[in-house]
Amino acid sequence: MKTITLTAAAALIAASALAQAPIKAPIVVLPEAVDGTLPGYLFAGNLDDYDVYGADGNKIGEIEDVLLNLDGTVAAVAIEVGGFLGIGEKDVLVDWTALEVTRDGDDIRVTTPTLTREVLEGAQSVDLDQLGLARD
Repeated sequence: MKTITLTAAAALIAASALAQAPIKAPIVVLPEAVDGTLPGYLFAGNLDDYDVYGADGNKIGEIEDVLLNLDGTVAAVAIEVGGFLGIGEKDVLVDWTALEVTRDGDDIRVTTPTLTREVLEGAQSVDLDQLGLARD
């Protein structure tokens, strides 16, 4: 009986030691997620349908999607441009670094100081369904 009690006690001590061991996975704790301050991050999926404004302050298109490299870096942003009421629109790819994402009160504003509607309308269109590995 003494052996069983000692074995059980050893198992309990080992289990509590394992439970207190620090997590070694790459966990990220963002201060804003904990303390409730205004967020400084965007979910890529939430950028969909944001209007994009050009150097002149006028709307030049809207974000259709964000394309990621397989290593997780942003490859490009697909911007929908042209057309009227959904007819004649096309998607063009723009380098992420050409965009400026800023806070406008409680909203997000996406601008590109180097592009105009005419530049985007003259750019080559892409078929996003053929470009990505997986799309909904």
